[in-house]
Amino acid sequence: MDSIKKTKTVEEWTAWITRKPSFRFVLMVLTATLVYPASACPIYLPSFQGRDPEPGDWVCVTDLCKSVNISTLTQLCDSLYVNKTLTMADIKMQPKRTSFAIDFNIFCKSDKGGQAKKTLISSMYFVGALIGLLSGGYLYDNMGRKKAALSGVVIAVAASFVGTFCKSYALLLALRVFHGIGNFLVATAVFIWTMEVLPSNYRNYANGYTQTIWCVGYPVVALLGYLIPNWNHQYLACCVFVIVCSIPILFIVESPRFYMIVNRPDLAKDSIQRIASLNGISLKVSDIEIKEESAGVRQQSILQQLKEFVQYPVFVLETVIMMLTWFLTALSYYGFNFGWGSLVPNVYLGYVIAGFSEFVSYVALVGIIAKLGRRRSLITLLALSVLSFLVSIADVNLGAGWSLESVSSLMGLIFVSAVFSAIYLYSSELAPTSHRGVVFALSSGSARIGSFLGPFVINNLYEMTHKGVPLGVLSFLGLMCIAGMFYLVETNDKEIPNTPAQVKARRAYHTYRF
Repeated sequence: MDSIKKTKTVEEWTAWITRKPSFRFVLMVLTATLVYPASACPIYLPSFQGRDPEPGDWVCVTDLCKSVNISTLTQLCDSLYVNKTLTMADIKMQPKRTSFAIDFNIFCKSDKGGQAKKTLISSMYFVGALIGLLSGGYLYDNMGRKKAALSGVVIAVAASFVGTFCKSYALLLALRVFHGIGNFLVATAVFIWTMEVLPSNYRNYANGYTQTIWCVGYPVVALLGYLIPNWNHQYLACCVFVIVCSIPILFIVESPRFYMIVNRPDLAKDSIQRIASLNGISLKVSDIEIKEESAGVRQQSILQQLKEFVQYPVFVLETVIMMLTWFLTALSYYGFNFGWGSLVPNVYLGYVIAGFSEFVSYVALVGIIAKLGRRRSLITLLALSVLSFLVSIADVNLGAGWSLESVSSLMGLIFVSAVFSAIYLYSSELAPTSHRGVVFALSSGSARIGSFLGPFVINNLYEMTHKGVPLGVLSFLGLMCIAGMFYLVETNDKEIPNTPAQVKARRAYHTYRF
């Protein structure tokens, strides 16, 4: 019992009680991360719910319409918005598969206002995500990881259920906002929790798993979009999927790190004891002594967090660098993922290939990080992303609807997805426990701004200017992020800091070499 009664840090206790993880503990962690494929469902559903009408989905109801050739969607849209020889009163929509683009008359690219409205539906999700993350910054660090996650589940489920009865464009926009709030509250809370209940040597593998299981959401979304012809009913199916995947959160043990940072060592000891019990270790609460208790003068509050941002500018600069990297990654990631209809010949095939590409990148990243570490992996992957952006500028037709741009974009998604996965892991280790929720809120919040702009970059800006302009901007931002990475410290298999003071102290031995 001497080794048990020894005073340890939370990190040391976490490593000690999980040194031989049991099936029950592993099951708790793995099932909690089912929220990731569930999160993908409401994000990408609009790509299938808002499909454009196909020939046969409309019929002429006036003689004027019958005298005009509108056998293709382009001809129909030109007659409605370019030549203006017809109005919607001249035709009747009778689609085999319902679509909000048809219901709300926003399917014509020649109708600039309608096309912008359609893109806005995708982007409004990230307005909600930004709201969810900003509120989550407080909830994660003050209410707890578990309670914040459960509040997000309630919001996401309610939004999906209401979507079953949505018949209004304005309501659909509002539901997209609430989807974003709920999804990012739960997904970010669960990720922070996962990184905190695992020791440093497991975090890389856990990060790879959580990002890989996210890819399961792609075929699920494509399957829902393919099998269910009514776009409202797709929301109902999504609602059920989210509920099932979120049930395990009810049974997770709150992070002992969170309890320590809010000065509740008694509850931290209880969490340690419960995790030990899951791993088959008989441990009494009275046997647990935590080193951080002696430093309990710090009181967790929003005011204290703001004071420490001012007090430690090094911590602020690290956070700003990560915010820029999150912004670029989300801008390109969601720009491509909401633009496969424009970039590849078949939208269903595009999402299946994208899901497979992400799966490959997440699996490969585990080995890359194990070999190169967090920092060097990000520098390398960002450089490859920039290269793919530059190659995409060339106009080369490969036939069968494919081009060098579409192939390079899919290749670029592999690198961008790997960057996304890596910055989740890197951010969780760079940020101190006292500010981890706030840092994730700021970083992922900046990513939501990029996520909002991404679909407009691919779907709208491409048509307004030469594609070299947006791709050149992405490349320039990528080079800025690479430069910023040289300032950050390596966190590979190192103890997570608890306060900004420890963030400053760990830079004592930092070098700027690759």
